[in-house]
Amino acid sequence: MAKWFPMATPMATTGNYRRTRMALTVPDDLRDCLDDLAEALEKPAATLAVEFLREMIPQFQALAKMARAAKRGDKAAIKRALVHMVGDNLAEMMAAQQPDMFPPKKAKK
Repeated sequence: MAKWFPMATPMATTGNYRRTRMALTVPDDLRDCLDDLAEALEKPAATLAVEFLREMIPQFQALAKMARAAKRGDKAAIKRALVHMVGDNLAEMMAAQQPDMFPPKKAKK
């Protein structure tokens, strides 16, 4: 398992998780995009990057499971993890695109 080695000074604990500095080199086009969004939202680019990455935790976890299953040659486990990942994402997209899919029932008179 990969280990992250924090830089000399760990950041403060925020919420229910500990934040640790991590050096991350990004391509210029990604940095430009983050800077543009950061300016528009009036938030630091690093904060946005962390928010995006935190939202991806379930996908990262599923990809790690699939990678381990692939190393073992377990095709059934890969398929289950992929179906679970795609299903969850599809459900989120449907809910976002179809908020009135299940409208509230009208009261009977």
